Amino acid sequence: MQLTDKEKLARSKVCLPLDGLNSIEEVKERVEELSSVVGLFKIGKESYTRFGPEVIKLIHKFGSEVFLDLKYHDIPNTVKGAANAATQLGVYMFNVHASGGSEMLKAAVEGSNNAIQENSSLRKPKIIAVTVLTSIDDDILNNQLNVNVSVEEQVLNLAQLTKKCGLDGIVCSAADLYAIKDKLPEEFLFVTPGIKGPNTQAGKDQKRVFTPGNALRDGSSILVIGRAITGQPTKEKRIEAGLSVIRDMCTAL
Repeated sequence: MQLTDKEKLARSKVCLPLDGLNSIEEVKERVEELSSVVGLFKIGKESYTRFGPEVIKLIHKFGSEVFLDLKYHDIPNTVKGAANAATQLGVYMFNVHASGGSEMLKAAVEGSNNAIQENSSLRKPKIIAVTVLTSIDDDILNNQLNVNVSVEEQVLNLAQLTKKCGLDGIVCSAADLYAIKDKLPEEFLFVTPGIKGPNTQAGKDQKRVFTPGNALRDGSSILVIGRAITGQPTKEKRIEAGLSVIRDMCTAL
């Protein structure tokens, strides 16, 4: 499949989750099927629990990059060790929960740096922090979690903490970008899940969603797009959905 330079740039910003797959062979088929329209594959809790580090090695064999989405959230020393291990796996990016606090966030950076000091052939992964999950709205934040600010205020608070602690970016909803992007450095990464395709829907548990083009216009760096692509019934329709995503993104590039 031949992509234009602009389409290749758009593709590099598409991150596809590899959840809901029951065998390593299914993972291989999915990566082979969609690598032409996806630049980054996300390994989350389900896939990593099922397959372990082997799934990362598989993706690397296809020349693709990995976002290790395990959302580390623990005491600082534990997160430090996990960050060291993630760096040794050679992933492009991994994440932690910003709500773990500054000591934990700094421990993640330290653990990654230690791995590189121990093995200079390793590259420095991007470390990003989850602010407020896209399944959480103001009602849940205020009335269930007893955090008495708006989602946008809490996202900004946690984003600024993340930057202060030396991380590379955050995970947030594209809907929050308008309120925070101009308050953070230009090079800061904004990884946005809850993205629906131009002609398809995101998952029903995602309460705050954007189309790919709109997400880029508002400042997204990497778009996590799952069921809008993988929810299609055939290989051809999944590739078509991926191309539709890329072309919608191109309108914003």
